[in-house]
Amino acid sequence: MTQTLVGFNQHGIIMAADSRVTRFDDQGGKEHFSAGKLFPVGRYAGVVSGGSGVSIPLSINLCREVRRRGLLAVEDIVKFAVPYLSEHYEAFLRKHGSEPEEELRRLNFIISGYSLEGREPYGIYLLESENNALPFKVFRAGTLLVMPRNLSMEWRFLKALTNGSCLYVLTRMCNEFLKKVSGLQDEIGPPLSFASITPAGYRSINLTNQPI
Repeated sequence: MTQTLVGFNQHGIIMAADSRVTRFDDQGGKEHFSAGKLFPVGRYAGVVSGGSGVSIPLSINLCREVRRRGLLAVEDIVKFAVPYLSEHYEAFLRKHGSEPEEELRRLNFIISGYSLEGREPYGIYLLESENNALPFKVFRAGTLLVMPRNLSMEWRFLKALTNGSCLYVLTRMCNEFLKKVSGLQDEIGPPLSFASITPAGYRSINLTNQPI
């Protein structure tokens, strides 16, 4: 499981995620380790993945291809990402087979960045596969997306976004929430990752020593 928060207002996009990865040993026991899940995809977009661990190398390869092709607008990135990720996930399943655990047969990618469509300057897209179904389904979110859903946090996040809170305040809010849920669920844990997307581009955030 990956806990993810993405939202935007007039100041830009904020993206946040934990780094806990879960795998099962031969006896079915759970093992936990940490791996980055949040990456820049192009200059003005980011991607965060969840579900099966294969999502991480798929994200890294997607970022490499997007840079090579020079894609910038989030719509162009999503249009390329759907067939690209579907093809490579299908190849992975042919080679390794489906995971026996249901929770690892889910895979999702959240891609957010500058938009060239509609009135909003930014866009948030969810690419999702349930039970290894392909191609990935695509959903465009509103101004925020919290996965897994948490209605209380969604309400607080939406209120802060609507009130025009700066990216620093939004990041602190996401940090507090991720710390709280990581103390309640083994599948969610540090280190926590944060990034912003503004007219200056994608930027990783280190809350300990960097202002936003």
